[in-house]
Amino acid sequence: MDSFQVISITDFDKKRRRVLLEGSLALVLFPCDIRRLGIEEGGYLSRDMLDEIGELLFRRARERILELLEFSDKTEFELRARLNREGYPEEAVNRALTAIQRYGYINDESYGRQYAQARAAGKSRRQIMNGLLQKGIDRELAEKILNDQPVDEERQIRRLLEQKGYLGRKLERKEQERAVAMLARRGYSFDAVHRVMDCFEPE
Repeated sequence: MDSFQVISITDFDKKRRRVLLEGSLALVLFPCDIRRLGIEEGGYLSRDMLDEIGELLFRRARERILELLEFSDKTEFELRARLNREGYPEEAVNRALTAIQRYGYINDESYGRQYAQARAAGKSRRQIMNGLLQKGIDRELAEKILNDQPVDEERQIRRLLEQKGYLGRKLERKEQERAVAMLARRGYSFDAVHRVMDCFEPE
């Protein structure tokens, strides 16, 4: 198709407009872009104009990624999701991510290792694993990261029991059941919980 009809122009957010083209193609542009390119409802965009807009959105997506990375490291999944929410087309997002990755600014393994290390003293392995997966880290990579990162669950469990006033005394059965349930909700392994709880046989 050499040209695409503009079906509608609507507000996308406070600053930008969504230009809907035939074939369900959508572009999110600033009003100044729309005026400069002469885009109007019922009009047509040529293939050359679409290519020009695609290049413009690629550059903006690339700059947006760099802005986001200035505040904190992020995974590819997080960046992709953010740009998709902000209306960047998939092709522009893919090109921008590829361009940024060439310079090493996006490294899921490095991010995952920093994430796990920062939480190893206060989170269970399962909690850290779930966090990595939610960040878009591949499961195989997440497992590799956790295998390389010591997580002393028994120490954490003892600290939690001490905070709850369970440490240093025999527990009644109901207290022990509550303690086990609490630890299970936090994702601690069955073996780690019972190795520690064996020291607190119910009265």
